[in-house]
Amino acid sequence: MRYTVNSAELYSHLQNLDKVILAKNTVPILSCVLFEIKDSTLNMRATDKEITLTSSLQLVESGGDSSFAVNAKRILDILKVIPEQPITLDVNTSTLQIDLRYLNGHMVFQGENADEFPQLKAQENETSTFPVEASALSLGLANAVVATASDDARIAMQGIFFDITPGEFAIVASDGRKLVRSLITCDTNNVTASFILPQKPVNIIRAVVDKALTDIKISTYAEGNATFDMGDYVMHCRLITEAYPNYKKVIPQNNDRIATLDREGIIGALRRVMVGADHATCLVKMQFEADKLTLTAENNNYAQSAEEHIICQYEGMPIKIGFQGNFLMDLLGRLNTEEVIIQLSDPSRAGLILPSKQEEKFNILMLLMPLLITN
Repeated sequence: MRYTVNSAELYSHLQNLDKVILAKNTVPILSCVLFEIKDSTLNMRATDKEITLTSSLQLVESGGDSSFAVNAKRILDILKVIPEQPITLDVNTSTLQIDLRYLNGHMVFQGENADEFPQLKAQENETSTFPVEASALSLGLANAVVATASDDARIAMQGIFFDITPGEFAIVASDGRKLVRSLITCDTNNVTASFILPQKPVNIIRAVVDKALTDIKISTYAEGNATFDMGDYVMHCRLITEAYPNYKKVIPQNNDRIATLDREGIIGALRRVMVGADHATCLVKMQFEADKLTLTAENNNYAQSAEEHIICQYEGMPIKIGFQGNFLMDLLGRLNTEEVIIQLSDPSRAGLILPSKQEEKFNILMLLMPLLITN
């Protein structure tokens, strides 16, 4: 059978599907993408058994319905070197040999039997389903990634927590030192639910979400699975079933010492001062007082130090507090306003980092725990 498809579109979809496939598979068929053609639509599927990603693509021409599997790396290597153009796949349904034809040439490679590819299980016992704006979800996940934990002992905090209540959708991540919460105001179908999404599905969502897409439909199931319907892509994945810490309890409510700073200015000052910081702790001391912030860092092992003064608006009693400079830069780097607000209470309690102006229906809050200042 013969199928014609745009090479660039096919390559783009296969690149996204390949993000699911493990680098090394003991079962060869799991290194493949399943191709299913029906009614001139090419449906593709990849899985690592924990995550399944499906994709649909309209064919230019179709010779009829069929199904076969193709090694993902093999076809990606071919498509990578072909300029954008219509290409033809001639599939021998008996031998599964595939002849990929393009302008001025062709390549022949072996397909695999579709029957060997794992079946997609029907999702049952749905517990919740709700929409979320695609751009808001993408931004919330990008913000959260900077605060996820890498500690294997805290599996729940390796993922991103979704906290859904009627009218609000919170995306939360924390590694115990820093926390990021993006709060989206939206219609959640009057749903109250929560779950933890692992890092790999998070990265896949961020890669495949079409910026032109309006809404993503999210569904959860009693067996600990979730489905993300993203238009041309649908992802089914396992969730982390551990309990997530009560993040609301650690967010301070009475930080009344408030500094307003130029975001680029504070990031630049931190970058310079950290040259003199201890590489093990990255400690930067911040002295806030009326209209001025003094940043200092030192490395006693190499007898070096750095200090810089920047202008800021400050309300409250003077305070000296220490933060891990690289963490603070990571958080400030996720904000997109000209000015940022840092709210403090005392040197031993968490500081809040906020944009000077919140977006409509999208509220972001960041928290950073201080480091102990010994002198």
